[in-house]
Amino acid sequence: MAGFAKMMAMAAVMAGTLGSTSASAGTLTSVAGDQTPREGSVLVDFNGTNGRTSLPNGFSLSGGLLTTGSAKGWSQPLNDTTQYLMVNGGKTAVLKTGGKGFDGVSLYWGSADSFNKLSILDTTYRVIKTITGLDFAAPGADAWGSNYNDPKYNQYVTFTLDSLSGQKIGGLKFTSGSTAFELDNVSFFNTSPTSVPEPATLTLFGLGLGGLVAASRRRRRTVA
Repeated sequence: MAGFAKMMAMAAVMAGTLGSTSASAGTLTSVAGDQTPREGSVLVDFNGTNGRTSLPNGFSLSGGLLTTGSAKGWSQPLNDTTQYLMVNGGKTAVLKTGGKGFDGVSLYWGSADSFNKLSILDTTYRVIKTITGLDFAAPGADAWGSNYNDPKYNQYVTFTLDSLSGQKIGGLKFTSGSTAFELDNVSFFNTSPTSVPEPATLTLFGLGLGGLVAASRRRRRTVA
């Protein structure tokens, strides 16, 4: 019995190790300045006239202000000369993909602040991940004017899910706790599989457990 209990404990460790490969929430990266969206991505650039924009088929945008240049005393993302989305303090804006699911999203985040929040949503609009300026521009992510024109605080931010995690990105929620949240060039994309899917993980666990039980039986026969 002691030997079998030990085997079960080893199997549990194996299950935890194998299962962890598909449980990753995702990867966050950032680089200074705006970037060219990857090939094959779906781009929301907010461009248009008179405060309007054309969105990809099925996409929707609620809240926020579409503007150019400095607006309401706040600056656009560094060197951005096109129309962008501004969310004023105390307000929110939501961009939905219309049920389409993606593995990753990138956007040009202007003047990164700790009080501005990006919520990554799944296709049922539940929050997958919450990101603030402190997550990629720490420790000085409270611009308050002096850092608005510093490339360090104007970052192209990318969040990527594991494509086999079972989750898909279906929208974004932008929330400004103070002053404003300025952003542009939101790009949704898919990636290649990078980890073992859950069914395969369970199969491997079953094979490992079966091997341990078989080895135990062989040892008992030898002793007998």
